[in-house]
Amino acid sequence: MLIEIPLDSTVRAMSKSVSEFIEEGLRRSKTIDCFDFVPSNYRMVYSVLRPMPRERFCEWGSGMGIVTGLAEMLGFDACGIEIDSQMAAASRELLADFGLAATIETGDYFEICHDAEVYFTYCWPGQMQRVEQHFLSSVTPDHAKLLICHGAEDIRCKVKPGM
Repeated sequence: MLIEIPLDSTVRAMSKSVSEFIEEGLRRSKTIDCFDFVPSNYRMVYSVLRPMPRERFCEWGSGMGIVTGLAEMLGFDACGIEIDSQMAAASRELLADFGLAATIETGDYFEICHDAEVYFTYCWPGQMQRVEQHFLSSVTPDHAKLLICHGAEDIRCKVKPGM
């Protein structure tokens, strides 16, 4: 079982370029027919990521790549994994249009592994336990953090026992 640690989720001001990136990603997401895409509260995600140490970052279920892009804009070495090929292609285009080098791999994050110190996911509520078990069994390094959304306004940080 994972252990929850407190997060600093103080809402922080964002630059104009960050706001424009979020707005454009949301605009483009509405043009893609992906039945299960639910956007995160990107301002809250930005506020959670901003005070964290700049390390390797991997977004599981990266959708439009907005969180992956925000992580790169904050200085993380960022990548994302998205199962929907149309969404993955659109996210690569969004990142490129904003001059971001973060990568988006098309595939299932339960099958593809990227080493990172920070993982982010906004999974279906029925998948929470499976995601946490996947994190426990497959993620290295042992000090990695899982940022998991329990709703758009509720981001929690979980770590392996003993951390």
